[in-house]
Amino acid sequence: MSKRKIAYIVILLTVVIGCAWAFIAAGVITRNFKKEALHSAGEKQEVNVKNLIITETKEDKKYWELYAEKGYYDNQNKVVILYNVIGNFYDKGEVVLSMESSMGTYSEEKKKVVLYDDSYFIYKDGTDVRADRFVWQGSDKDITAQGNVVIRKSGEIKTYSNEAALSNQMTQVKIKGRSRTELYSKGNFDGKI
Repeated sequence: MSKRKIAYIVILLTVVIGCAWAFIAAGVITRNFKKEALHSAGEKQEVNVKNLIITETKEDKKYWELYAEKGYYDNQNKVVILYNVIGNFYDKGEVVLSMESSMGTYSEEKKKVVLYDDSYFIYKDGTDVRADRFVWQGSDKDITAQGNVVIRKSGEIKTYSNEAALSNQMTQVKIKGRSRTELYSKGNFDGKI
């Protein structure tokens, strides 16, 4: 065999061995890359839903329910983001409080509901409450209204405050911080808030 053929064979073997080594090294380096990508994608799942209903029930008794026009669930944070929300609180099978908001969240772990932006509550007795934000965490806890809170009761009273704590049944209201109250005699109330 000539020296030229031997040189070609050596060069060819060197290239083949180099390619094989590079291929094996790349496999070793990226071996866990696919598993990690799939695993992290599995951890961060989002579900987009239209016409979503969330309900709290215990022993076949419904405490509250929320309906959202659309929303999505982020399982990494275990939070449901809700848009165009309406809902109800129940006592003994009847609605005692209804609500509406343009946006809200529900934390699956904390069982906590927060309503933001254009939020409005109305109780069975006609009392209505507006605030920038409402927070509640279960049927046995008070509802907290925060930011520009206005409470109006059936043509009798209007209160303005920064924060208020409201019971589900509207049996108690605690106004916190600076507030202003307007009292009216029956029938002398302009219904504008």
